[in-house]
Amino acid sequence: MQVTRRMTPAGALMLVVFLAGCEGGDPRIKDLAAGIGKDSATKVMKGPPTATEPYLVNSQYIETMFYPKPGIADSAAKQPRNMTPIVVVNGKVTGWGWDVWDSVAAANKIEVPPRP
Repeated sequence: MQVTRRMTPAGALMLVVFLAGCEGGDPRIKDLAAGIGKDSATKVMKGPPTATEPYLVNSQYIETMFYPKPGIADSAAKQPRNMTPIVVVNGKVTGWGWDVWDSVAAANKIEVPPRP
């Protein structure tokens, strides 16, 4: 007898958030947590984002805050795909990293810069 298990949607979301948290390059994200407020995320990231992209989709306010990786100040570091995105929905952090933002954007038909 073979037992198969399926991952629940909540389990899948937690896996995506965990994997996004493992994204290398920005040590500040280890202190982020899904569900914290936008203001708290700004404090964790030690300042306001370099850029934001707000969207109103299906009565949800989706905002992505982009932070350049610490210690890198050249113009290439401020290109969206070189920054760390933090996804905020209705004022609460839902995740961070490009895998999360690409997923949220695709689900809501939001255009994002292509992967290099």
